[in-house]
Amino acid sequence: MNKLNEYTYKLKQHYLPLLQQHGSTFRAVDWGSSRGQTIRFQVLLEVGDVLNASILDIGCGVGHLVEYLAEIGYRGNYIGIDTLPEMVAAARVCYPNWQFQEGDILNSETKWQADYVLGSGLFTFGDKQLMEMTVKAMFNVCNQALAFNSLSSWATQKESGEFYADPLATVEFCRTLTPWVILRHDYMHHDFTIYMYREPHNR
Repeated sequence: MNKLNEYTYKLKQHYLPLLQQHGSTFRAVDWGSSRGQTIRFQVLLEVGDVLNASILDIGCGVGHLVEYLAEIGYRGNYIGIDTLPEMVAAARVCYPNWQFQEGDILNSETKWQADYVLGSGLFTFGDKQLMEMTVKAMFNVCNQALAFNSLSSWATQKESGEFYADPLATVEFCRTLTPWVILRHDYMHHDFTIYMYREPHNR
């Protein structure tokens, strides 16, 4: 079993029982609370002026990001993709007016492209190599910026079996792709978000 197949297998083993047990709630994607999920969405979307931009949501799960986008008055073109067809099916049922597709940014013939590419909770069961491969693939398809989050190795408490990335090492990798990188570690002690820009960005 190669790395990508092994990762997909882990996702199925972890998330599909949660989806079956909890339905299309925040617990289906294993967030501790809906508030924590919303905070992460808010921080991701502070990457830039997204309201009229196209967004590609990698690992969209059951589609909860679109609820937050609707609340803030989003008027752009959104596409959510997920490797698990069960998640995509659930998202389509919950949010029939939004676009969701089955797909893998690392293993797909589909050529997505968007102004902003977002990824929330992608790397919980991954590793450093998978993270770097995914970040590179995501940055390649963004026109303006990429925003992604991860569990942080600076966390004082860690869950066994989950991947906690080193924030500074992650920034150093991101700087091999673009010099315009911002690290956010100011919203949760165990979580960080990185913004990567195509051009200089004035916040």
